[in-house]
Amino acid sequence: MIRINLLPKELQHAAQTPAKLFITVLACVALGLVLVCTYIYFWFSVIVFQERVERKKDEVEQLQKAAAEVDALLDDIAEYKEREKAIISIKTNRVLWSKKLDELTRITPSYVWIVRLDMRELDPSEYKWDQKQTQTGGFLRLKCYSLGNDVDRMTAYRKTLKSADEFYLKFMQEQVKPENFYSDFVNITQPEWRLVLLKGFREPTNIRFSVRLDLRPLVERKA
Repeated sequence: MIRINLLPKELQHAAQTPAKLFITVLACVALGLVLVCTYIYFWFSVIVFQERVERKKDEVEQLQKAAAEVDALLDDIAEYKEREKAIISIKTNRVLWSKKLDELTRITPSYVWIVRLDMRELDPSEYKWDQKQTQTGGFLRLKCYSLGNDVDRMTAYRKTLKSADEFYLKFMQEQVKPENFYSDFVNITQPEWRLVLLKGFREPTNIRFSVRLDLRPLVERKA
């Protein structure tokens, strides 16, 4: 089919859309589409970021609650540790002599009899804390007799007094020591002894000896 334009030539150019105008309109439309798309993109992005912010706020609240619970637990642990220290201090800074003497009676064999006990606890003002010497908290001195003239009996009794917990105390880290006789002492002296004659005994020749046990310090050294 043949199309014939009957308009004069000067009107034919006027009826056509100018190229610059067409390009401008097209550019404006494209720019408008880009702006609309950009706006929609940022709008959705804002919504997404708002949701993320809300989630983070919830997470922060949960973490704050958890942190508060942890702080409360740490406070409880600190309180329990203070109580434990107080209990250890009470237990460490006193000697239950009634139990101590009961234990001494239990471990003393029948062939040894104690005729005298001397005990002295030092007052805290008497502590010297000399670096060259071991500070003690006092002493317990035993004056005893051993039946017969067998020196090994006396030696065995001294070992019994000392070795009650000497072995496994080396492996303990706590300040509270086991409940047995030697746990409150830091040293035991070599016995001083002599043979004596006791008339009327089945074995008239016996051993009289004395031994001193040094008590551990009952107060802590101040820095």
